[in-house]
Amino acid sequence: MADNNNPRKELTYEDLIFIFLSKKKIILLSTLAVGLVTGLIVFFILDPIFLSSATIKSISKSGGINTLLGVDAIPDLSDIGNLGGGSVTKELALYENILVSRRCVEEAILKFNIIEEEKFKTMFDATKYFRENVMTITKDKIAGTMEIGALDKDPAKAKEIADFLVYQLNKINTELNIQNAKNNKEFIQNRYNESKDDLTKLEDSLKQFQDVFGIAPDLQVQAAVKAEIELETEIKSEEIKLALLKKILSPDQAEIKSLEEQIIEMKKQLSDVRNNNDTQDVLTLKGKPKIILNYLRLKREVEIQNKVMSTLIPLLEQSKIEEKRETPSVLVLDPPIIPDKKVKPKRLSIILISMLLSFCLIYLFLVAKTKWNYLNTDLSSYTPRK
Repeated sequence: MADNNNPRKELTYEDLIFIFLSKKKIILLSTLAVGLVTGLIVFFILDPIFLSSATIKSISKSGGINTLLGVDAIPDLSDIGNLGGGSVTKELALYENILVSRRCVEEAILKFNIIEEEKFKTMFDATKYFRENVMTITKDKIAGTMEIGALDKDPAKAKEIADFLVYQLNKINTELNIQNAKNNKEFIQNRYNESKDDLTKLEDSLKQFQDVFGIAPDLQVQAAVKAEIELETEIKSEEIKLALLKKILSPDQAEIKSLEEQIIEMKKQLSDVRNNNDTQDVLTLKGKPKIILNYLRLKREVEIQNKVMSTLIPLLEQSKIEEKRETPSVLVLDPPIIPDKKVKPKRLSIILISMLLSFCLIYLFLVAKTKWNYLNTDLSSYTPRK
């Protein structure tokens, strides 16, 4: 407290308590009035918002072209930090991108007349509003599921929007899978036609060679070059798989790098076999090494092309099946239902928050007013509070 000759320039804790006690009637009545007005607005003006949601899960693609290429057997280390696994995380991320895509959102806006109802002038504003205020997406990476929801004042309409979003997700995802399978089929078909032509030419050359010379390779020579034939055949087969994987996956994927390293190692082994002196010695024992060697080379090329064909044929047939497949690409665990309970606004929370804010603002206003009076009190007229 200040003396009679010096007015107070700072408020003490006693002053703050005194202000509240002396003005508590005004503060409490004002706070209650704000709460009452807020309650009227919340209960009679703000519309309740309902949420209808569906839970979906991706359908396993086992047995497809990836399995034939051996992709499923190679672990994906790109998302090792995610407990849900890399493939599940990527699948859910793809579903989310499809749902928030302009194609999906704009079709929903047009179907449910969002622009007219909310009185938007541009599709851009309606799209932003739909993504932020209508559609909800919740992912569970561990379970590999996704919850797709729709918010609306009308419970039935919220269910219709959620149903449409699930339909759009399945439709767009199926179209993407079919397009991908079509591209794979075209690539494999071209490679198959090339291998078929090469095999026909090699078989004709081998037949002509046998017609002219009428000989068969020695069993000892066959044993000597068997390892070379098997290695080169495997290399050709793995190179075909690598080319197909590069069409499906990005170059930095672990599957690509693993297969490239495997091919490099096999080529080193092939080089070692070709440089082996024991093989060359066996060939020189024959009376006509050049003829036998040419025969073995022709036969080796035929076997390689046969191996390539046996690799391409199941891939081609599988790609044809996937191109024609129009089965659902997502599995609906829980379909949307008409909600019977609103999710917002949280009426009680809004009223309590508004009353708390009004209480603080009114009290701060009275404190500031008292502080202003202290600072502008004339020294001659100032009478300290006892």
